[in-house]
Amino acid sequence: MPADDFTDPAVAEIFSHLDSSIVLSRDMASEGMYPAVDPLASTSVLLDPRLVGEAHYRTAQDVRKTIAHYRELQEIIALLGIEELSAADRIVVTRARRLLRFLTQPFLVTVAFTGKAGRSVELEQTIAGCRAILDGAADSWAESSCYMIGDLDEARGKEAAS
Repeated sequence: MPADDFTDPAVAEIFSHLDSSIVLSRDMASEGMYPAVDPLASTSVLLDPRLVGEAHYRTAQDVRKTIAHYRELQEIIALLGIEELSAADRIVVTRARRLLRFLTQPFLVTVAFTGKAGRSVELEQTIAGCRAILDGAADSWAESSCYMIGDLDEARGKEAAS
């Protein structure tokens, strides 16, 4: 869409007719986060506990809530630094940053460009990995351990190797 303008009446009208939308983020792409799918702006009517199950739905909602809170804190972090946040907010930042990196994925079709082997991860492994990060399993890990990997076991291996 022109200039990423979601307020454009034509764009708003088109989006009102869609059951799902995947919104790509220039900011995420500029940080090297691929696929640069914005988890807050993207939507799907299929994300319903009756369709995907309660565990999947709850985990997705918790991921979105954590990332949303992190984005709210980004301005404060930019102005005052992370040290000025409460301990609870620092935990949210830690987990959100790891979640965003965990949701990156090296694609099978980009091996020639990135030099990284592509991955395909089962849905259950992705949900379990997100839940573990939300529950603090990766709090002490380097963010890079969660970047461009398959499942959380691969991240554990990457962390152990560093």
